[in-house]
Amino acid sequence: MSELRSRRLRRLRIRREASRVAAGRVRSGLTAARSTSSAPRVAPVAPCIAPAGHRVPSAALPAAPSALPAATSALTTALSALRVGRLTLCLGVLSATAPTFAVAHDDIAATSRAPQASAPTQLPADAAPIGTQPFTNRRNPPSYRTLSDAEFARYDLGMAVFNTQFVAAGTPNAGRRAGVGPLFNSSSCDSCHNNGARGRGPTEDGPAPSPLVMQLATTPTKNPTDPVGDPVYGRVLNTISLEGVPPEGVAMIRYEGVSGHYPDGSAWSLRVPHYTLTNLRYGPLSPRTIVKPRLAPALFGAGLLDAASVDLDPGATSSGATPPGSGSAKHAPQDLPAHGRFGWQASALSVSDQTARAFAREMGLTSSDMRSDDCTKAETACQQQPSGGSPEVSDDIFNAVISFQRWLAVPASPTPHTISDRDANTFAKLGCASCHQPQLQVALTDDASKDVPAVIAPYTDLRLHDLGARLSDENVAGKKITSKWRTAPLWGLGYRMSLERFPTFLHDGRARSAEEAILWHDGEAAGARTRFEQLSAPERKAFLHWLETL
Repeated sequence: MSELRSRRLRRLRIRREASRVAAGRVRSGLTAARSTSSAPRVAPVAPCIAPAGHRVPSAALPAAPSALPAATSALTTALSALRVGRLTLCLGVLSATAPTFAVAHDDIAATSRAPQASAPTQLPADAAPIGTQPFTNRRNPPSYRTLSDAEFARYDLGMAVFNTQFVAAGTPNAGRRAGVGPLFNSSSCDSCHNNGARGRGPTEDGPAPSPLVMQLATTPTKNPTDPVGDPVYGRVLNTISLEGVPPEGVAMIRYEGVSGHYPDGSAWSLRVPHYTLTNLRYGPLSPRTIVKPRLAPALFGAGLLDAASVDLDPGATSSGATPPGSGSAKHAPQDLPAHGRFGWQASALSVSDQTARAFAREMGLTSSDMRSDDCTKAETACQQQPSGGSPEVSDDIFNAVISFQRWLAVPASPTPHTISDRDANTFAKLGCASCHQPQLQVALTDDASKDVPAVIAPYTDLRLHDLGARLSDENVAGKKITSKWRTAPLWGLGYRMSLERFPTFLHDGRARSAEEAILWHDGEAAGARTRFEQLSAPERKAFLHWLETL
């Protein structure tokens, strides 16, 4: 008992010290100030305060410290042992102090390749899925498993960085928070992924909110996982800029209402989004550029999805059974490159890859994994701005954010199961389980590097599917572009529906309920949608309520 109490006290001390943030720390939904002519407002930045009360000048902090707490350096110096001691890590106003431990750890996946599917190990048929935890304090999300003290330190530091607001290069006393922009959409991870959740989409006509990013891609492309962007505006339309740099433009949304009836006479309605990119400050977009509105995805269970034993080769098929007439899954030909497992169209190969892209293209922060931001040669004012370092997000800071995402749990639904078996069977009979596969096996390792087979319940096959022309992207000339979508994981659905007064669904937030999201399904999912429409009103209500238990 004394050893357990001692460990709890150490963790409490680590958490308290890692939470020393006066300004710049974002715990809930900061949205960077949007301006078309001036820099975002930046709060005064205080010098870093060491735990012992000594002020540490930010200029004295090296870009990549030679000795770091286990919260960071164990991730960047794999298989190296660290001395026991204490060291303060400063990100301007952020001070994180943690004991260092003699540990060897390497959980950072390479961004240049997709995770390889491991040969599945036989598990008991009744093996309980892992990964979900109660989110008793949504501003302090838990890990999906018990962490060692060293792992906990990395996780907590990553959470602190995730909630930190980065500032412009040259900001006094900014320390290692400097470097945001010059063109960007948000100044913190949390402003789009509030506490790890997915971004909230628009509720009405008007400018797109910051979590709804306008990605840009040019066709044709030789690399489907990272297509070339617009020749002038790059891969993301950046709507915010620092002083002296014109923002790229503004994305406006207008919704058109459509309505109809189920076979039983019950009414339904949808809203069709129309996007217009205005105030383009660097000239017109190429008519071949595809405009791809994308909501920030949830990060819950990202590490478990990264470890899923799924064959993502284009010729492979989902293991879920396909009911007759469902429009069975049609996969890409063998000669196309394999896709990733993250992003609405599976374009990111790993958690690290997804994070590096968001830092560089949506926040203007370079890292070792992506050493250039989204400024193009045509944007000379952007090119002439000072840098916050090379890279601007040091390896230890970047890797801490990866650790936070890798161990982040999936929130358990607060909605109790009533007749779950019946409605789960409805889910399968409708054909939903063909793509929203209820369970996947994951290949994990323990501290001794031994394989630990387990099962998760994400309700996805992590594969791409054609959901019809109604959901397709368009290019600037207005032409529909055939689009395939990664099956969105449904785990955590009940949690977010219990929190959001105006929930939004699908890749651009057009659907205002799970019901509307189902009605938007077409193409390969047309059969499943039709069977849903043919349910009686009480059956539809019961099924939609069951989704809230996921």
